[in-house]
Amino acid sequence: MEEELKDKLGAHRVKINEDMKLHTNMKVGGPADFYFEAENEKDLVEAVKKALDLKIHCTVIGNGANVLVSDEGIRGLVIVNKSEKINFLSDGLVEVESGVDNTSLIREAAKKGLSGMERLMKVPGTIGGAVYMNAGDTGKKEFFGDLVKSVKVIDKKGNIKTLLKDDCDFAYRSSRFQDSGEVILSVKIKLEQVDPKEIEKRTRDILVRKAHHPAGATVGSTFKNPENYHSGELIEKAGLKGKKIGGAKISEKHANFIINEGDATAADVKKLIDLMKKTVKEKFDVDLEEEVRYIGEW
Repeated sequence: MEEELKDKLGAHRVKINEDMKLHTNMKVGGPADFYFEAENEKDLVEAVKKALDLKIHCTVIGNGANVLVSDEGIRGLVIVNKSEKINFLSDGLVEVESGVDNTSLIREAAKKGLSGMERLMKVPGTIGGAVYMNAGDTGKKEFFGDLVKSVKVIDKKGNIKTLLKDDCDFAYRSSRFQDSGEVILSVKIKLEQVDPKEIEKRTRDILVRKAHHPAGATVGSTFKNPENYHSGELIEKAGLKGKKIGGAKISEKHANFIINEGDATAADVKKLIDLMKKTVKEKFDVDLEEEVRYIGEW
């Protein structure tokens, strides 16, 4: 299997037992059996198809944000998606490969006076992740799915197809892709032509609001906000701000964030998550649902 992957994808490009803590924002996680970086859409398609041919599990990640990789690692092939092509079409339409960094797209769009992506400023993920999670601004009820016109995917049989927005089942922090097994290749979105000064203002507003988010090694927001509540406020009222397990700590700046203080394991993080859920349920009878995705052998 190793030789077949190397023959198809390049001997120097397929790594064995690659340490995933090197490739995730949280800086935790065990080894991937096989590891490959897709530099463009062609690479991504070839790698997915080869995994299908070999009948091995395939995991695609972007910048490693919003994921928690098990200390036991990930079986099969891990593909890190670095496809980064942006194609500005007419009338505010933009075709974006799924490995494009959110902030990079915002900056490139701003140069052309195109707005609508600012809500994802400082979100350390990719466009593929934004589609998958329907990322956005919970408070203002503005989500990435609102911008989507169509999404190009490769399905579990290796077929490439284009889905329209209505096919994507976008909901709060949810989309069809969380269950379908389809790999997102690119997305076509519609942005708004505005005065560059308006973009500057929107960007400043977002950055001010996000100034209270902690920096450092983190998965981002740990939990979705339950209806009528803010997860961070519930966790703080439960007295858990600053709580530590091993090298993982609930941020004192924002209680919906867990920080790796340097030597945390994925197990430490998971124990904190379980404690947060249990305590909030006991104190407020509210069920917290993870926004973070668990990857690997749990």
